[in-house]
Amino acid sequence: MRVLGIDTSARIGAVGYRAGGRTVFSEQLAIKPGGSEQIPVLIEEAFARTGHHLRELDLITVGVGPGSYTGVRVGLAIGKGLAFGLGLPLVGVPSLAALAMNGRSEAALICSLAKSRQGEVYAGLYRNTQGFPVEVAPPAIWEVPRLAAVLKEEGRPVLFLGEVLDEIGQDLAAALKEAASFGRGPENIVDGANLAALGEAKWERTQTNELDTVLPLYLRRTEAEVRWAERSCRADV
Repeated sequence: MRVLGIDTSARIGAVGYRAGGRTVFSEQLAIKPGGSEQIPVLIEEAFARTGHHLRELDLITVGVGPGSYTGVRVGLAIGKGLAFGLGLPLVGVPSLAALAMNGRSEAALICSLAKSRQGEVYAGLYRNTQGFPVEVAPPAIWEVPRLAAVLKEEGRPVLFLGEVLDEIGQDLAAALKEAASFGRGPENIVDGANLAALGEAKWERTQTNELDTVLPLYLRRTEAEVRWAERSCRADV
């Protein structure tokens, strides 16, 4: 199967292409805030450099977050546009699950992290089994001290992954001490080929085209929705 993977949920976007069960292309690039023009260009480069063509694809896979609200919407818009234009099925995959695939298999727990707002993080817990993530706890919003306290009570070693470790890694290390280990370099960035592999596995399991149904994995209402609700409440008074 030939699968394209796209993730734009974090500061570093990812594009990956798998064919016949192997990685043909995988690359990441920094995404400017609110910008989307780099990802279509990278997709074009992926196929130009590998001698393949978009028409060869069988499936589009997109990371649905959680992460940047704008970023997730951008990735879905790109993926849906490609899937519709090429007449292909599309599936959505949690970005934190794809990130967990970077974790070493011997890790007792893998905690995938993404930056949220107001000093919080998105976190999901996984085990890496035969190269694929098994969900232990679904993505949720955590204050960092509370997350550290819960994982400390768990009493098992935890491997943390994610770009946000640049900001909170020291806090987690201080709280969990020797129980905490941390991803290095590329391990903290979603791999587009891993995302494609998860999408392929999901498609083989469900055979469900999510082109018209896939939604971003938002764990709280967007700021626009909150403001809209506030205006509505004031109008009703």
